[in-house]
Amino acid sequence: MKYKNILTIETSLGRIFLSILRDNTFFSKLIDAPRSIEEDINKLLDDLINEAKIKFNDIDFILVSLGPGSFTGIRIGISAAKALSLSTGAKIIGYSNFDSILYQFLESKKNKNHKDIEVLIKGPGNQFYKKIFDSNNKNKDNQMITEKELKESNYKDKMIKVGNFLNTLKIKNYYLCIPGCLGIKSIIKKNEKNLESYEYKELEPIYIKEHYAKK
Repeated sequence: MKYKNILTIETSLGRIFLSILRDNTFFSKLIDAPRSIEEDINKLLDDLINEAKIKFNDIDFILVSLGPGSFTGIRIGISAAKALSLSTGAKIIGYSNFDSILYQFLESKKNKNHKDIEVLIKGPGNQFYKKIFDSNNKNKDNQMITEKELKESNYKDKMIKVGNFLNTLKIKNYYLCIPGCLGIKSIIKKNEKNLESYEYKELEPIYIKEHYAKK
């Protein structure tokens, strides 16, 4: 790939996770449960740029999480990506948290004989975002389910479940999987063709359930 410096921004899973892939070397910075994403993201980004030993204008592409997850976090991440793009000329592509969690799981090889995988992301209150990836690449639509529905399905299927939250509900066949180096590298690889033949598309947050702010 001719684009050497790729920045990724994820602020929608209850954290700030930033990374730079520079000449196939991976750098990352993380703050779990930040007090203020808006305040913390700028310093974290400065620290990451310094560690990677590049300048902001050296960034070729920005990959930003579109959700699902925290509504506020999604919007802040997208706004930060757009601001950086405007000031540096870097191009932007969005990605789904469902994909980054799935790829982190697959690349970590926790289960090589998987068929269908259900990815779960903690939503507001007692709700969860859900997407099923099947072995025939016929992925089901994004859904939102309640804690009650999740518990009920726990007794009906043997599907592998992967998510970003602790298993306090005692879900069967569940793996805690937080996107990191492996998942982000896979996201970049998945978007390699998009990077080579870039065409700007408006960044649309993944809101599975209509948020009150949109009404």
